[in-house]
Amino acid sequence: MSILARYVLRQHLIPASAGLAIFYFVLSMDFLVDYLNLFIAKGVPGLFVLEAFGLSLAWMTLLAVPMAVMVAVLTAFGRLAGDNEITAAKASGVNVFSLMLPVLFAALLITFGLFEFGDRLLPAANYRLKGLLVDIHHIKPLATIEPRVLTELPGGYSVFIDSMDSETSEVFSVKIHRVSADEPPQTIVAESGVLSMDSANDVLRVELLNGEILEADADDPTKFHRLLFDKHVINIAQGGSSLIRSERSRRGDRELSVAELASRRDANRAEAATGIDDLRSLLSSHTDDLLAMSRGEIEFQSNRELRDARSELMRKAQGELRGIAGSSKKARRLDVEFHKKLSIPFSCMVFVLLGAPLGLRSRRGGIGIGAGIGILVFLVYYLFLMGGEQLGDRGYVDPALAMWAPNLFFGAIGLFLTFSTCLEWRAAPITRIVDFIVRVPVPSRSNAK
Repeated sequence: MSILARYVLRQHLIPASAGLAIFYFVLSMDFLVDYLNLFIAKGVPGLFVLEAFGLSLAWMTLLAVPMAVMVAVLTAFGRLAGDNEITAAKASGVNVFSLMLPVLFAALLITFGLFEFGDRLLPAANYRLKGLLVDIHHIKPLATIEPRVLTELPGGYSVFIDSMDSETSEVFSVKIHRVSADEPPQTIVAESGVLSMDSANDVLRVELLNGEILEADADDPTKFHRLLFDKHVINIAQGGSSLIRSERSRRGDRELSVAELASRRDANRAEAATGIDDLRSLLSSHTDDLLAMSRGEIEFQSNRELRDARSELMRKAQGELRGIAGSSKKARRLDVEFHKKLSIPFSCMVFVLLGAPLGLRSRRGGIGIGAGIGILVFLVYYLFLMGGEQLGDRGYVDPALAMWAPNLFFGAIGLFLTFSTCLEWRAAPITRIVDFIVRVPVPSRSNAK
């Protein structure tokens, strides 16, 4: 069995390497399509382009490795079945599941390795990649401000425009949001404007027309100030035409380890629970007074005083509700990312259970057949995963269930197919469907002649 196990594992090496190369190539093309225009427009040196590409290989690895496992298992078991080696093993008293055990053990090791990679190296790579892309966006900002694309600029500015005249640099339906450590958050909305570069002073000049400025109150975040304007000019200082690297202090959800995600999630849940307690105490302390005032038990000068008291209570209650909703939403998103970091590596085990019986039934050992079926299965898996992420973020489904549902679904199918293959069950409707999917008709040599 040790000789047979090593032989089965060796059959997976070449298709796994080929599958990994194929999926790296496909994902790299996606990366280049997204960012090649950005690099060219900004005039980014080749060394930084290579750094961005190298850092992007981290998230590609998290997707490419499970796909490569699926291709390797499909191709290896398909070749073993096509060459009748499975039949020979069964004739020698070796069960099919015994041939799958070393592959499952190897997949388990890959699962642990991929989890460690996603927990330690991937967050650091994502953090550096995002910082590099932000720094690249700071070069020649006028070249990359596009309609319906949120553009981050120096000084904490984020710009979103609905449409733009490329000849005059006139923009329409402009929204600018600014977050600064020294000033309250500010949102500027304008019907139109004009963008221009002051090269002498290295400043992006944003001239806005017919709009309003909304700024949060520094003392009371539930209030804001509103200022209407006919013309408003913003000068955004740039970093020059060369790339200047900067350090970011804040990490996003995908730039955190599992422990950090759990810590932030628990902190947001605690904030939401505290907000609920504060809301209850607020309502209990004011409701009795309002009822007493409305019944005339407490004197007040006018109906306006009662209305003002009610309005103040409603304003404070709405502020607490917004805080609770915000903390709960952040906790859900962090919980979704937490379970996604665990579920994606575990898909390697699922794909072995699913790929081995599919490969045995296909009886085709070519990389093309394995890659085709593997891409199809992983595409469905990825759609399940992305759909679950959206549902989990919005609170429609529990985050744990949303992220583990693809593994549970495909794992259940894989277990059924594995047991049906090993025990030679005859489930006619299901086997016909599987055979229709995996057994692509190939013309025989006699027909080809």
